[in-house]
Amino acid sequence: MNLLFRFLQYLKYQKKAKSKYYLHSPFVYQFYLQVLEGEAEESLKRIVTLREKLRSNNSFIKVEDFGTGKSSSRKICNLETNVAVKEKYGDLLYRLVKYFQPQSILEIGTSIGISSAYMAVANTKANIVSLEGSESLIEVAKQNHVELGTNNCRFVCGNFDRTLGAALKEISSVDLILFDGNHTKEATLRYFYQCLPFANEYSVFVFDDIYWSREMRQAWDEIKLYQQITLTLDVYQFGICFFRKEKLAKENFMLRY
Repeated sequence: MNLLFRFLQYLKYQKKAKSKYYLHSPFVYQFYLQVLEGEAEESLKRIVTLREKLRSNNSFIKVEDFGTGKSSSRKICNLETNVAVKEKYGDLLYRLVKYFQPQSILEIGTSIGISSAYMAVANTKANIVSLEGSESLIEVAKQNHVELGTNNCRFVCGNFDRTLGAALKEISSVDLILFDGNHTKEATLRYFYQCLPFANEYSVFVFDDIYWSREMRQAWDEIKLYQQITLTLDVYQFGICFFRKEKLAKENFMLRY
Protein backbone atom coordinates (compact mmCIF):
# COMPACT_ATOMS: atom_id res chain seq x y z
CA MET A 1 0.00 0.00 0.00
CA ASN A 2 2.80 2.45 0.88
CA LEU A 3 4.49 1.89 -2.49
CA LEU A 4 1.30 2.77 -4.38
CA PHE A 5 0.72 5.77 -2.11
CA ARG A 6 4.27 7.06 -2.66
CA PHE A 7 3.96 6.59 -6.43
CA LEU A 8 0.71 8.55 -6.61
CA GLN A 9 2.10 11.27 -4.35
CA TYR A 10 5.18 11.55 -6.54
CA LEU A 11 3.01 12.07 -9.62
CA LYS A 12 1.12 14.84 -7.78
CA TYR A 13 4.41 16.40 -6.69
CA GLN A 14 5.75 16.40 -10.24
CA LYS A 15 2.58 18.09 -11.44
CA LYS A 16 2.55 20.82 -8.76
CA ALA A 17 6.24 21.49 -8.10
CA LYS A 18 7.52 24.83 -9.35
CA SER A 19 10.83 25.71 -10.94
CA LYS A 20 12.74 28.91 -10.15
CA TYR A 21 11.01 30.73 -13.01
CA TYR A 22 7.71 30.78 -11.11
CA LEU A 23 9.07 32.00 -7.77
CA HIS A 24 8.35 35.55 -6.61
CA SER A 25 9.82 35.24 -3.13
CA PRO A 26 13.47 36.49 -3.11
CA PHE A 27 14.27 34.18 -0.18
CA VAL A 28 12.90 31.09 -1.92
CA TYR A 29 14.47 32.09 -5.25
CA GLN A 30 17.91 32.34 -3.63
CA PHE A 31 17.31 29.03 -1.87
CA TYR A 32 16.56 27.46 -5.24
CA LEU A 33 19.73 28.86 -6.80
CA GLN A 34 22.11 28.18 -3.91
CA VAL A 35 20.74 24.94 -2.43
CA LEU A 36 18.78 23.12 -5.14
CA GLU A 37 20.94 24.20 -8.07
CA GLY A 38 24.23 24.61 -6.24
CA GLU A 39 27.26 23.05 -7.88
CA ALA A 40 28.98 19.92 -6.61
CA GLU A 41 32.05 20.70 -4.53
CA GLU A 42 35.39 18.98 -4.16
CA SER A 43 34.77 18.04 -0.53
CA LEU A 44 31.81 15.85 -1.54
CA LYS A 45 34.15 13.47 -3.35
CA ARG A 46 35.26 12.07 0.00
CA ILE A 47 31.68 11.02 0.75
CA VAL A 48 31.24 9.56 -2.74
CA THR A 49 34.35 7.43 -2.20
CA LEU A 50 33.13 6.32 1.23
CA ARG A 51 29.72 5.34 -0.15
CA GLU A 52 31.32 3.29 -2.91
CA LYS A 53 33.32 1.42 -0.29
CA LEU A 54 30.21 0.78 1.83
CA ARG A 55 28.30 -0.55 -1.18
CA SER A 56 30.86 -3.35 -1.48
CA ASN A 57 30.83 -4.19 2.24
CA ASN A 58 28.92 -7.46 2.71
CA SER A 59 29.45 -7.64 6.47
CA PHE A 60 26.40 -8.29 8.63
CA ILE A 61 25.55 -6.28 11.73
CA LYS A 62 22.76 -6.74 14.24
CA VAL A 63 20.39 -3.77 14.18
CA GLU A 64 18.06 -3.06 17.10
CA ASP A 65 14.78 -1.27 16.40
CA PHE A 66 13.27 0.50 19.41
CA GLY A 67 10.11 1.22 17.44
CA THR A 68 9.25 -2.46 16.99
CA GLY A 69 11.30 -3.90 19.84
CA LYS A 70 12.90 -6.34 17.40
CA SER A 71 16.39 -6.81 16.02
CA SER A 72 17.60 -8.09 12.67
CA SER A 73 20.84 -8.82 10.83
CA ARG A 74 21.51 -6.41 8.00
CA LYS A 75 24.28 -6.14 5.45
CA ILE A 76 26.13 -2.82 5.54
CA CYS A 77 25.91 -2.58 1.76
CA ASN A 78 22.11 -2.88 1.98
CA LEU A 79 21.94 -0.21 4.67
CA GLU A 80 23.90 2.16 2.43
CA THR A 81 21.66 1.44 -0.55
CA ASN A 82 18.24 1.19 1.06
CA VAL A 83 18.37 3.13 4.34
CA ALA A 84 20.97 5.89 4.08
CA VAL A 85 20.04 9.18 2.43
CA LYS A 86 20.19 9.04 -1.36
CA GLU A 87 23.15 10.88 -2.89
CA LYS A 88 20.90 13.47 -4.55
CA TYR A 89 19.37 14.50 -1.24
CA GLY A 90 22.65 14.11 0.62
CA ASP A 91 24.06 16.74 -1.73
CA LEU A 92 21.05 18.93 -0.97
CA LEU A 93 21.62 18.50 2.76
CA TYR A 94 25.27 19.45 2.28
CA ARG A 95 24.38 22.63 0.37
CA LEU A 96 21.65 23.49 2.89
CA VAL A 97 24.17 23.44 5.74
CA LYS A 98 26.81 25.16 3.59
CA TYR A 99 24.38 27.97 2.75
CA PHE A 100 22.85 28.66 6.17
CA GLN A 101 25.90 27.69 8.28
CA PRO A 102 24.03 26.40 11.36
CA GLN A 103 26.27 26.18 14.40
CA SER A 104 24.17 23.70 16.41
CA ILE A 105 22.71 20.69 14.59
CA LEU A 106 20.60 17.86 15.97
CA GLU A 107 19.92 14.68 14.02
CA ILE A 108 17.21 12.28 15.15
CA GLY A 109 18.19 8.99 13.51
CA THR A 110 21.87 8.35 12.76
CA SER A 111 21.67 5.07 10.80
CA ILE A 112 25.21 4.53 9.45
CA GLY A 113 26.13 8.19 9.64
CA ILE A 114 25.79 9.29 6.02
CA SER A 115 23.43 12.23 6.58
CA SER A 116 25.53 13.51 9.47
CA ALA A 117 28.62 13.14 7.26
CA TYR A 118 27.18 15.49 4.64
CA MET A 119 26.40 18.04 7.37
CA ALA A 120 29.73 17.64 9.16
CA VAL A 121 31.70 18.17 5.97
CA ALA A 122 29.54 21.16 4.96
CA ASN A 123 30.30 23.05 8.17
CA THR A 124 33.32 21.77 10.06
CA LYS A 125 32.69 24.32 12.85
CA ALA A 126 29.17 23.08 13.56
CA ASN A 127 28.43 21.13 16.72
CA ILE A 128 26.41 18.07 15.63
CA VAL A 129 24.60 15.73 18.00
CA SER A 130 23.18 12.60 16.35
CA LEU A 131 20.74 10.28 18.14
CA GLU A 132 20.41 6.59 17.33
CA GLY A 133 18.76 3.64 19.05
CA SER A 134 21.08 0.92 17.74
CA GLU A 135 24.60 0.67 19.18
CA SER A 136 25.81 -1.34 16.18
CA LEU A 137 24.71 1.40 13.77
CA ILE A 138 26.51 4.02 15.86
CA GLU A 139 29.73 2.00 15.67
CA VAL A 140 29.50 1.95 11.87
CA ALA A 141 28.68 5.68 11.82
CA LYS A 142 31.67 6.49 14.02
CA GLN A 143 33.99 4.53 11.72
CA ASN A 144 32.59 6.33 8.67
CA HIS A 145 33.28 9.70 10.25
CA VAL A 146 36.80 8.59 11.16
CA GLU A 147 37.42 7.68 7.51
CA LEU A 148 36.16 11.11 6.43
CA GLY A 149 38.31 12.86 9.03
CA THR A 150 35.39 14.69 10.63
CA ASN A 151 35.46 15.36 14.36
CA ASN A 152 32.46 17.61 14.94
CA CYS A 153 29.75 14.99 15.41
CA ARG A 154 28.84 13.29 18.70
CA PHE A 155 26.66 10.19 18.72
CA VAL A 156 24.20 9.34 21.48
CA CYS A 157 22.73 5.84 21.79
CA GLY A 158 19.33 5.11 23.30
CA ASN A 159 15.59 5.38 22.89
CA PHE A 160 14.69 8.82 21.48
CA ASP A 161 12.06 9.24 24.18
CA ARG A 162 14.94 9.31 26.66
CA THR A 163 17.79 10.89 24.71
CA LEU A 164 15.98 13.68 22.81
CA GLY A 165 15.02 15.74 25.84
CA ALA A 166 18.51 15.56 27.31
CA ALA A 167 20.11 16.55 23.99
CA LEU A 168 17.79 19.53 23.56
CA LYS A 169 18.53 20.81 27.06
CA GLU A 170 22.24 20.48 26.44
CA ILE A 171 22.13 22.34 23.12
CA SER A 172 19.60 24.91 24.39
CA SER A 173 18.99 26.58 21.01
CA VAL A 174 19.10 24.44 17.86
CA ASP A 175 19.88 25.96 14.46
CA LEU A 176 19.02 22.88 12.40
CA ILE A 177 17.20 19.64 13.19
CA LEU A 178 16.96 16.64 10.86
CA PHE A 179 13.99 14.44 11.77
CA ASP A 180 14.76 10.97 10.43
CA GLY A 181 14.18 8.55 13.27
CA ASN A 182 10.67 7.16 13.45
CA HIS A 183 8.43 7.43 10.39
CA THR A 184 5.08 7.41 12.13
CA LYS A 185 2.70 10.33 12.48
CA GLU A 186 2.52 10.08 16.26
CA ALA A 187 6.29 9.98 16.80
CA THR A 188 7.06 12.65 14.18
CA LEU A 189 4.59 15.10 15.71
CA ARG A 190 5.71 14.29 19.24
CA TYR A 191 9.35 15.00 18.39
CA PHE A 192 8.34 18.14 16.50
CA TYR A 193 6.43 19.62 19.43
CA GLN A 194 9.18 18.60 21.84
CA CYS A 195 11.77 20.43 19.73
CA LEU A 196 9.74 23.61 19.12
CA PRO A 197 10.69 25.40 22.39
CA PHE A 198 14.36 25.07 21.41
CA ALA A 199 13.99 26.69 17.98
CA ASN A 200 15.16 30.22 17.28
CA GLU A 201 14.08 32.61 14.55
CA TYR A 202 16.77 31.29 12.20
CA SER A 203 16.26 27.59 12.90
CA VAL A 204 15.65 25.14 10.06
CA PHE A 205 13.65 21.94 10.64
CA VAL A 206 14.10 19.23 7.99
CA PHE A 207 11.70 16.28 7.89
CA ASP A 208 12.78 13.23 5.92
CA ASP A 209 10.39 10.95 3.99
CA ILE A 210 7.35 13.21 4.18
CA TYR A 211 5.64 10.98 1.58
CA TRP A 212 6.75 7.69 3.10
CA SER A 213 3.17 6.83 4.07
CA ARG A 214 -0.25 8.38 4.46
CA GLU A 215 0.60 8.92 8.15
CA MET A 216 3.77 10.84 7.34
CA ARG A 217 1.90 12.96 4.80
CA GLN A 218 -0.69 13.78 7.49
CA ALA A 219 2.07 14.70 9.94
CA TRP A 220 3.65 17.02 7.35
CA ASP A 221 0.29 18.67 6.62
CA GLU A 222 -0.19 19.37 10.33
CA ILE A 223 3.34 20.74 10.72
CA LYS A 224 2.82 23.16 7.83
CA LEU A 225 -0.16 24.71 9.62
CA TYR A 226 1.73 25.48 12.81
CA GLN A 227 1.59 29.24 13.40
CA GLN A 228 5.21 29.66 14.47
CA ILE A 229 6.44 28.35 11.10
CA THR A 230 6.50 31.12 8.50
CA LEU A 231 7.60 29.18 5.41
CA THR A 232 7.75 25.55 4.27
CA LEU A 233 9.47 24.03 1.25
CA ASP A 234 8.53 20.63 -0.14
CA VAL A 235 11.20 18.98 -2.31
CA TYR A 236 9.48 15.58 -2.15
CA GLN A 237 12.02 13.69 -0.04
CA PHE A 238 12.40 16.52 2.47
CA GLY A 239 9.97 18.95 4.02
CA ILE A 240 11.87 22.05 5.17
CA CYS A 241 10.52 24.56 7.72
CA PHE A 242 11.64 28.11 8.50
CA PHE A 243 10.74 30.33 11.46
CA ARG A 244 12.00 33.65 10.12
CA LYS A 245 9.67 36.60 10.59
CA GLU A 246 11.51 39.23 8.59
CA LYS A 247 10.49 39.37 4.92
CA LEU A 248 8.79 35.95 5.04
CA ALA A 249 5.05 35.49 4.67
CA LYS A 250 3.13 32.38 5.70
CA GLU A 251 3.56 30.30 2.53
CA ASN A 252 4.05 26.70 1.45
CA PHE A 253 6.07 25.95 -1.68
CA MET A 254 6.55 22.76 -3.67
CA LEU A 255 9.89 23.07 -5.46
CA ARG A 256 11.07 20.94 -8.35
CA TYR A 257 14.28 19.10 -7.54
